[in-house]
Amino acid sequence: MKKKHIPISIISFIILFSVQYMLIFNTFSLRNSQYQVQERKTLDSAYRSLLSNDKLYPGAQAIIDSIIKPKYAEFEKLYTSSSDQFNRFSEEFCDTLLTELRRRSIMDSVFRALVIENQLDKNLEYALLITDLQITFDGKKYIDIVPSNSSYIRTQHKKSFVIIDGNLSEINPQNLITGLTVSTPLAHSYKINFSLHADDLDSRFQKIIKQMAPTLLLSFTSIILVVGLYYLTYRNWIRQKKMTEMTSDFLNSITHEFNTPITTIAVANKTLQNMELPVSMDKKQEITNIVQRQIVRLQKLIKQALNITQLNKYELQKEEYVLDELLTEIVNDYKLSLSGNTEILIDNPEVIKKIKIKLNKFLFITTIYNIFDNAIKYNISELKVIQVSFTKKENKVAICIQDNGIGLSDKQRKSIFQKFYRGSSSNKLPGLGLGLFYVMKVAEAHEWNLELESEINKGSKFYVWMDVIHP
Repeated sequence: MKKKHIPISIISFIILFSVQYMLIFNTFSLRNSQYQVQERKTLDSAYRSLLSNDKLYPGAQAIIDSIIKPKYAEFEKLYTSSSDQFNRFSEEFCDTLLTELRRRSIMDSVFRALVIENQLDKNLEYALLITDLQITFDGKKYIDIVPSNSSYIRTQHKKSFVIIDGNLSEINPQNLITGLTVSTPLAHSYKINFSLHADDLDSRFQKIIKQMAPTLLLSFTSIILVVGLYYLTYRNWIRQKKMTEMTSDFLNSITHEFNTPITTIAVANKTLQNMELPVSMDKKQEITNIVQRQIVRLQKLIKQALNITQLNKYELQKEEYVLDELLTEIVNDYKLSLSGNTEILIDNPEVIKKIKIKLNKFLFITTIYNIFDNAIKYNISELKVIQVSFTKKENKVAICIQDNGIGLSDKQRKSIFQKFYRGSSSNKLPGLGLGLFYVMKVAEAHEWNLELESEINKGSKFYVWMDVIHP
C-alpha cells in the first residue's frame, strides 16, 4: 500500500458508509411507513363501523347539526352582503362549535374500548382531527368557515387541522388511521373532513430498530470487516516498511563507513610505493600494521552488514581495552586520510592513562570516525581543527571531541541524532543523515551517555560518557 492509495481508501470508506447509510435510512423509512399495518387496518375498520351513521365520534353529528343548521340563513345573508362580517361571524361560530365538540367528546372511552376489543397495543395514543369544514347554500359551491387565523388551528408537516380530542403529539402520514369526508349535495348543508391518527411514539423507534436488526447486523458486520481488513493490511504494510527501512538504513550506514578504511589502505599502499630504498623495517612494519588493521575493519564491516543484531545491548560482544592506547591508534589511522588543511589534536591524554573501558572495538571506532567525519564535513574554516580532550568524574570518563565548524542552532540540536536528519546547511553536501544516528545507536547499545554543546559559527562539542572498568 502506497501513500497515494490512502486517499483512495478513505474515499472508498466514505462511499461505503454512504451506501450503508442510505440502505439503513431507506429501510427505516419503509418500516416506518409500514409500522403496525395490521393494527392500523383493524382500528380503521372498527372506527369506520362505529361511525357508519355519524361523524367524528358517536353523537358528534347531532352536536354539529344542532349548532350549524340554525345559522345557515345568517351565513348566507352575511356572505352576500359583507365579507368582513361573514368572517367575524364564522370565527364566533367556530369557537362555539369546536368548544362544544371538545367539551362533549366521548372519544377517550370510545378509543380505549376499540383497543381492548380488538386486542391492540395498550400504549397507543390518538388524535381526532377536523381538517376542513365548509358550508354550501346551493348544494354545489362550498365555502370555508374555519378562519385560517383561528387559535384552534395547528400545523404539522405542512398540514393544517383542528384537534378535537386525544394526546398524540406527532401528527404525520405514517400514523394516519382513517381519513373521511362527509357531505350532502343539498342546499343549506355542510361538508366536513376529519381523521383519526394513532401511534405509540415511545416505543415506535425501538420496535422498528428491532425489526431492522438483521439488516443493521449485516451492515455493521460488513463495515467492521472492511475496516478490519484495511487495518490489517495497513499494519502489515507499516511493519514491512519499517523492516525494509531498518535493513536499508543499516546497510547504507555501513556502506558509508567503507570509505574510511579503503581510503586509509589506499594512502598506506601509495606511501609504500613511493618509499625510496633503503627503508627501515620498522617503517614498513608500521605501514603494514595500519593496512592490516584496516583490512580487519573492512571484514568487520561486512560482518556487521550481515548481522544488525550486534547493536542490541543484550547481544553486543564487548572486550576490555586501554582507552588511551585505543584512541591513539584510532587518531593515527584517521590522520592518514586527512588533507593538509585539517589537524587532530589530543589534549590532556594523561587523564585517561591506563584507564580501561569495556566496549565493542569495531563500533567504538566507527562512532569516533563518524564524529570526526562530521567535524570535517560541516566546517568551512581555512584550517579545520579537531580537538580531542578528556574529563573524568568518579567512575566515568568522557571523550570530548570539539571542532571549529559551522555549529548548530537550538532547533538542529534537538533533531541532530534523528535518522536521515540533515540540516539546511547540509543540503549540498554528500551524505544520508545516518552518521550521528549510528553514533546514538552505538551509545545506546553500550549504555553510554551522549552530550552535545554547539553554537552557530563557533563549532560543536560531543561528549561520550563511558563507565570505567579499572582506574
